[in-house]
Amino acid sequence: MTTNPELQPSLSDQTWVLSSLEHDQLVKAKQYPIPRRKLKGPELTILWTLRLYLIFMVFVVACQVWLAAR
Repeated sequence: MTTNPELQPSLSDQTWVLSSLEHDQLVKAKQYPIPRRKLKGPELTILWTLRLYLIFMVFVVACQVWLAAR
C-alpha cells in the first residue's frame, strides 16, 4: 500500500496546525501511544557495542580517579 505524497501535509502545514491549537487540544493531540520499534541485527549490534564501550569508559574513568586520589 503506497501513500500519495499529495495527501501528506507539508511540514509548514503541520507546524501551523500545531501552533493554532489551544494548550488542552495540543496535549490531547499528543497523547497517543507510540509502539516500540522492533530492532534488527545491525541495530542491536551497534547498541550493544555502545553499551560495552560505556561500561569500559566508566571503568577507565574510575581507575583514573582512583589513581589520582592515591
